[in-house]
Amino acid sequence: MTATFKEIFSLVKDPRVNRTKKHPLLDIIALSICGIIAGCESFEEISDFGKVHKEWFNNFLELPHEIPSHDTFERVFAVLDNNVLQSCCMEWFKQVSQLLPETVIAIDGKTLRGSARKNKSLKGLHVVNAWSCANSISIGQVKVSDKSNEITAIPEILDLLSIKGAIITMDAMGAQKEIVEQIISKDADYVISLKGNQGNLHNSVKDAFELYDKGSKVLNMNTANDDIDADHGRIDERTIEAICTKEFDGYLGNSFKSLNCVARVKRTTYQNGKKSTESRYYISSLLANEPRKILDATRDHWQIENNLHWALDISFNEDGSRIRNENSSMNFSWMRKFALGLLKKETSFKASIRRKQRKAAVNTSYLGKIMRLI
Repeated sequence: MTATFKEIFSLVKDPRVNRTKKHPLLDIIALSICGIIAGCESFEEISDFGKVHKEWFNNFLELPHEIPSHDTFERVFAVLDNNVLQSCCMEWFKQVSQLLPETVIAIDGKTLRGSARKNKSLKGLHVVNAWSCANSISIGQVKVSDKSNEITAIPEILDLLSIKGAIITMDAMGAQKEIVEQIISKDADYVISLKGNQGNLHNSVKDAFELYDKGSKVLNMNTANDDIDADHGRIDERTIEAICTKEFDGYLGNSFKSLNCVARVKRTTYQNGKKSTESRYYISSLLANEPRKILDATRDHWQIENNLHWALDISFNEDGSRIRNENSSMNFSWMRKFALGLLKKETSFKASIRRKQRKAAVNTSYLGKIMRLI
C-alpha cells in the first residue's frame, strides 16, 4: 500500500511543547517544501508564499490559524531532527518515483558561506553531502563540526546510507584506512583520489606511473579511453591506466583494506591551438582489469559538483542564505536538496530548474504535480 504524505511525515516528531502548538507540524513542513520548490530563500518568503496561495493550500492542509508567521517557521526549523527529516523525505521519494539501484554514490563537502558568524569568529557551516548518480538526487547530509573536518563526518554519513553494491567516490580527504574499512564492511567498493595528504602512497603511485612513462615494462597496465567531449571550441580526452596492486609486491603496504588497484586518469585538453594535460591518481577496491568501470566512476563523481552544489548556488542561492542557526541551516539546506530532487523528477515541463521554480511559484497545479499531491 502506498503511504500518504501525512503518514510519512508524521514520523517527524514535533519538538514543541503542547501549549505552543498553534500550527500543525505537517502544515509547516508542507508549506516549507512547497515554498522552497517555488524558489523561496527565507522563512519570510515561505510565509508570504503561503499567504498568496492560501486558498489552494486549504485543499490539503489544516491551517487552523491561517498561515504561520516567519518566526514560527524559524523556531520549528531550529529544533527539528534533521536525520528524521531526511529519512522521511527519502521515503517520499520512494513513494512518488521509481528509484534505480545505487551504482555510484559521490560524497563531497560544501560550505554554506552565508551562515558564517563573523562576530563570533565562526566560519560558514560545512556540510558533507551524498549524491546518488543513478537517481540524480541527494540522499544524505551530515554537518561537519566547527572544530573538525570531513574525515570525522564521512563515517557518519556512511552510517546513514544503504550502500551495498555501490561504488563510493570521494576526494583525497576520504583516503583514510578507517573510512575504507567501513565501506568494505558494508559490501561496497571505493574509488578515492590521492593527493599530498597521503604523501608516501601518493608519491609511490605517482613514481610507478612515471617509471612506466620512461619505458619500464615491468608493470602490467590496463587502459581505457573515455568518450571525447567537444564543447565551446574545447576538446577533452580522458584516458585511464590501472595497475593491480599485486604488481607492486607489497611495496604499497596493506594499510587500505581491499586495495586492489591504483589508477591514473589523464585528461588532455585542446583549446585555442593549445594542449594541456592533467593527471589524477586514485586507489580503488575495483579490479585493475575493469579500467572502464573505474574511469566511469571518476567521471560520475563530478555530478555532485555540477548537478548538486552548482544547482544549490545558482537556482537556490544557497551561498546567499543568511540563516545563522546551525540546525535551521541544516534543515533548510536539506529542504533545498529535497526540492531539487522533486524538481528534477518532474519531467512534463522540459526546462531548467530555475524556470520550473518560476512556474511553480505562479501555477499551483504545476506545484502540486511536482509535490505529487495531485
